This record gives sequence, C-alpha cells and structure tokens, in this order.
Amino acid sequence: MKFRFIVIFVSLMLTACASPEKDWNLATRDDSQNAYLEFMAKHPNSEFVAQARIRIDELKVIRAWERAEFKKTLTAYQAFNDKYADSEYAATAKQRIHRIQRDEHWERILEDTNKAAVEIFVKTYPEAPQIPEAQLMLTAFAEAEQAARPKERAGNFRLQLAAFRTIAAAEHELRRLVLIAPEILLGPVLIEAPQPDSKRGMFLLKSVPMTGVEARNTCTALKNIKQDCFIINR
Repeated sequence: MKFRFIVIFVSLMLTACASPEKDWNLATRDDSQNAYLEFMAKHPNSEFVAQARIRIDELKVIRAWERAEFKKTLTAYQAFNDKYADSEYAATAKQRIHRIQRDEHWERILEDTNKAAVEIFVKTYPEAPQIPEAQLMLTAFAEAEQAARPKERAGNFRLQLAAFRTIAAAEHELRRLVLIAPEILLGPVLIEAPQPDSKRGMFLLKSVPMTGVEARNTCTALKNIKQDCFIINR
C-alpha cells in the first residue's frame, strides 16, 4: 500500500513538473517541427498551441527554401514559388529564376550567335552583366554588315537612262539594258521610285555614280548603240 502511494505521488510530481510553460520553452529552444508537434500532442489545450502551429508552418517554408537554395536550379525555385508564392522568400526566388533564365538564354546565344538573338537579349535583360559583351557583339555585327555592303562608286554624276510610269515597265527596260550594255554601264542600273508627293510619279532608271569624264564617255557609248541617256547630278 505504501509502495502504491509512492508511485502515485511520483507520477503526480512528474505531471506537475511537465508544465505547458516549461515544455513550451523547451520546444522553442529546439525550434523544430518535431518539437512543436510533440508539445501539441502533450498539451493539446495549451494557449501555446496556436503559436506552435504557426511556427510549424514557418519552419516548413524555411526548410523548403533551404532545399531550393541547396539545389540552386530553375526547377527548384519554380517549385518553391508555386507552393509558397506569398512567403517572405518569394521575391528572392523570383530573382533567382530571372537570373537563371537570363544566364541560360546567354549560354544559348554563345552556342549559336546571331544578331537577332543578341538584340532580343539586350532588350529583355537591359541590366544583365552580359550587356557589355552583347554590345560588343552588336558592334561586330554592324561592322561586318558594313564591310559586306557593296561600296558605291565615286563620282558626282549619274546617267538617267529612261523613265516609266509603272515599276513593271521599268524592270523590263532594266533587264534589256543589262543584256545589251553590261560593260558600258560600269555597274548595276538602279530603279528610283517616285517620291510620295511627286506629281510626275515616274520610275527612273539611273546608272551608278560616275566622274564627269566617265559620264560623258558612257553616254556617248550608249548613244552609239541607240540608247538614249543624259547626264544628271548625283
């Protein structure tokens, strides 16, 4: 009987010692989901249960963010943002996603460089650290295009060879001229379209630029094969 009394007394003492306040302090010191779950199981009616639930949810977000930061992949950050879009880490996750997408875009450009892709990158990511290199690429593209562009001949004069009201007629005459006088013309014949406010509305066939001597000699040679022409300022 005495032994039974001692056991009951000890049990009561242990129960008294296991106060909600003391266990709550222990749980907050451990600050883990398991610690808070254990507290809630032990003290389901405690005033600290609501705080325990809140902290458990916070810890879930923290652990999920730590996993995303450990992996550092686009998929990991997107998965985090999909699940915790309202969390304190959402803005940082979006920054990480933006940075990874930007860097992957740049890597694709380096693998297959073309002007349009670089221009899109510059427009999409104007603050990217790759912008100086992208600008150098665009400069190189512009220089290459300039070098590939045919150089216009020097000279202050041209020959006007014909004038037509329709582009079709002008193109037909151009083909004829190229056939009958390819060497005399010194270069390609150009079709100059009428200006929008022009009253005449004529399509003019003109030679490449020439010096005064070249223009006179070429026009003479063309007239010798019955082709009309006259010299105009460039």
